[in-house]
Amino acid sequence: MSSSPAELKTEWKSVNKTWGHPFHPMCSYMAMFPPGIPHYFIEKFTKRGDAVLDPFSGRGTTATQACADGRIGIGTDLNPLAYFLTIAKVDPPTLDETLKRIANLEAQQTAQNIENEPEKIQAIFHHQTLSQLVFLKQKLDKKNRTDRFIIASILGIIHGKMKAKMTDSNYLSVDMPNTFSMSPNYIKKYIAEKNLPLLPIDVFEKLRWKVDRLFRDGAPQKKGFASLCDIRDLPEQNIPAIQKKTIKLVVSSPPYLKVIKYGLYNWIRLWFLDIPQETVDKTLDDAHKIKPYLDFMEMASRQVFDVLCNDGVCVWVIGDVQQNGEENIKLAELVWKRLEQTTDFRLIQILEDPIANHKKVTKIWGKSKRGQATKIDRLLVMSKWKKPKISVNSVAW
Repeated sequence: MSSSPAELKTEWKSVNKTWGHPFHPMCSYMAMFPPGIPHYFIEKFTKRGDAVLDPFSGRGTTATQACADGRIGIGTDLNPLAYFLTIAKVDPPTLDETLKRIANLEAQQTAQNIENEPEKIQAIFHHQTLSQLVFLKQKLDKKNRTDRFIIASILGIIHGKMKAKMTDSNYLSVDMPNTFSMSPNYIKKYIAEKNLPLLPIDVFEKLRWKVDRLFRDGAPQKKGFASLCDIRDLPEQNIPAIQKKTIKLVVSSPPYLKVIKYGLYNWIRLWFLDIPQETVDKTLDDAHKIKPYLDFMEMASRQVFDVLCNDGVCVWVIGDVQQNGEENIKLAELVWKRLEQTTDFRLIQILEDPIANHKKVTKIWGKSKRGQATKIDRLLVMSKWKKPKISVNSVAW
């Protein structure tokens, strides 16, 4: 074992983009990083049974990878969609339990009145498919482990692109140009211009197909935890490793709030969850000029510091930004300058990741100083108090 910072490298760059547990691509999610990033740091800084946290969990990549690597994965997020995707992956049922529940629901199904569903929803599903979705919305229990997994699986197939011949689809909606929800008006025009058909797709058939694919390598080795919470309330979460302050590793990409409208871009999925998109966007709203962003990162870092063990490690994945065509702003370096002065974190290294694996976002800093995200991520790697040891073993891919 050695503690040389030079040992940290962006090894995940050479790994196939499809690498990782089949649970990872359960559902698309904007601004996500590849599972190779948390896997690398899990291998370098933790051992089996350690707790790994992502306080901005998104679709649960860090927590899911931790569970797949034999650690206790924990994901918290203020976005209810993120919570559902994360809890489904880190605390899943068995395949047998899931298939039995789907069969039970299929046997119970009855035709539903869809006339009261929003017009924009009726426009993208065949009436038979929509009837099944409405039935499942009513029957599935969000507090039940098996039902949660089914809900998350449906969210992953609820809309998407049809197969080339436009006669079948692994998704439930009319043909969609993107994996995120386009605006209703855009979809309406898109359907009209391309004369797209609404196919009578059987939800139960596609759901079984999806679940079989998700479980093709079994469930992750360990079960984990998820919580719907604000980062400000992180230390109060009723999760053992948080309460005991034994988190060994944090790997997370803090949000650029207001940049990605998680409600607007997921309005179809949120319809199935019975959550208004406006509520999500309002809840996730925040200021994001540079100083407020640094204030936010100081607060978030302090919360994470509080729950880490004495030699715990925090990795923030932070993209550079560019304003008005000027030189890149190395935001991770600005964050470290702030944290160096205001916290007891110790710098291990700032790694440069020059080609982002996830789609970058734009217009970071609001109306007066609109920025543009660059193709460079920087990983700010810090430790709490004790200098951690970095494994010299090769990372297994």
